[in-house]
Amino acid sequence: MKQLSTKVTSNAHGQDSSYFLGWEEYEKNPYEEIKNPNGIIQMGLAENQLCFDLIETWLAKNPDAAGLKKDGQSIFKELALFQDYHGLPEFKKAMAEFMEEIRGNRVTFDPSKIVLAAGSTSANETLMFCLAEPGDAFLLPTPYYPGFDRDLKWRTGAEIVPIHCSSTNGFQITESALQQAYQQAQKLELKVKGILVTNPSNPLGTMLTRREINLLVDFITSKNIHLISDEIYSGTVFGFEQFVSVMDVLKDKKLEDTEVS
Repeated sequence: MKQLSTKVTSNAHGQDSSYFLGWEEYEKNPYEEIKNPNGIIQMGLAENQLCFDLIETWLAKNPDAAGLKKDGQSIFKELALFQDYHGLPEFKKAMAEFMEEIRGNRVTFDPSKIVLAAGSTSANETLMFCLAEPGDAFLLPTPYYPGFDRDLKWRTGAEIVPIHCSSTNGFQITESALQQAYQQAQKLELKVKGILVTNPSNPLGTMLTRREINLLVDFITSKNIHLISDEIYSGTVFGFEQFVSVMDVLKDKKLEDTEVS
């Protein structure tokens, strides 16, 4: 008798891709300046390690937080028991305020419309389950994070159709590239349910321009499809260029409270 589901036993998990195989090789032989100068340098993982000293300093000054205490009293039982399935209300409020702050307080977020997840990986997979049936497709600009082939497709059965972007214009999204990707999905007899972008980009580190986001919003509106804007790296933007969130554009278009958002 078959003991495991097809989902588990299929090779659609993507763990045997060159991306994850390279990760395994790095873990076997990591570079270290003195002890292992001939080791492998991990260039395929986006981790903000520059904030560690700030977090450690804050935790040292606020020991109650690390000790699960509030005003010196333990709140472990309060946190350990069942919570609102959408996330701890106090945490959602703090998250909304943080997202507003890193967007220059130009836009606002309603905590009641926020659902917390264990990181962007699980959030993106959950969105695929909510928005796409097995065999439906999402369009993704290239190059995209290789883990999406696992995160978005494996358990959900969704498909990815690339929006081919070119280095000749800095990998910016163009209307012709959007139309070509949409038409390619139709040729493959795939129903397009939406577009997913990472802004700032993983792996490029570049930011979408206001023109590109306007183009995306107009395109999804004309096709009556979804737009997922993964802005997990919006808090680590450096330089003089201002980060533009999809919420900035929706506010400009007075669409913050419509189905388009």
